[in-house]
Amino acid sequence: MRPLLIHFALIISTLSAAMSAKADNLVSFESGTKQVPLIELYTSEGCSSCPPADRWLSSLNDSPELWASFVPVAFHVDYWNYIGWPDRFAKQEYTQRQRRYAAEFRERTIYTPGVRQSGLEWRGWRREGVSSPAIETGKLQVNVDAQGLISASFTPQAPDNSEPLQLTLAVLGMSLESDVKRGENKGKKLKHDFVVLATTTLASNNLTGNQGNDQSVSWQGQLPAPEHDAPTLALAAWVTVGQSQVPIQATGGVIPSTLSFN
Repeated sequence: MRPLLIHFALIISTLSAAMSAKADNLVSFESGTKQVPLIELYTSEGCSSCPPADRWLSSLNDSPELWASFVPVAFHVDYWNYIGWPDRFAKQEYTQRQRRYAAEFRERTIYTPGVRQSGLEWRGWRREGVSSPAIETGKLQVNVDAQGLISASFTPQAPDNSEPLQLTLAVLGMSLESDVKRGENKGKKLKHDFVVLATTTLASNNLTGNQGNDQSVSWQGQLPAPEHDAPTLALAAWVTVGQSQVPIQATGGVIPSTLSFN
């Protein structure tokens, strides 16, 4: 084969491989280098003061900054279930997550509705808009293939090898409704968005050097299957350092309906 033809064949082969790799990813989410706050709502269908907070969180669905400037999630806790209405989305692990935050920041109590922004207690959510801090933390990219396999990477702005980084993935349910029969919200139809339906955390201390002084961390895993059906699903992903729950970067978006959970 002539040198020119060989060169042309190599170009075609490289392009084909790149197109094949891109086709393998059903969807990709990527943050910028500035911190994208994770907005966490702790709520319960058994709590009479929670519906306004649920509506507020749902209203974020109309923001053009959704996913790009903030990532919202709703953790339904189980400590209101004893009132008489067991919240079907509630899990003890979400209550424990709220308790670990309280312990980490030496807070005296936990409550609903409770909102945290980038891990910090945020009592002004009713009157303040969501704001993105101008903090350079690093770029997070998450790729999902058609079978729900995850490949993700995070390139921190200030690499630190002293503690491993974790990636948490949460499958979110959108446009959910519940007709509450008992408890403090008896007779109400509650509507929810960004409800955490399943989570998994991937640990890594796999720090690998890139060009220059940058270092990146990579993860691979399986997207957790949601425990409830929802009209639309979304994914939230965030990075934490060591034993802290405080998210340093987040990304996410809507998951295509063609995705298969294995």
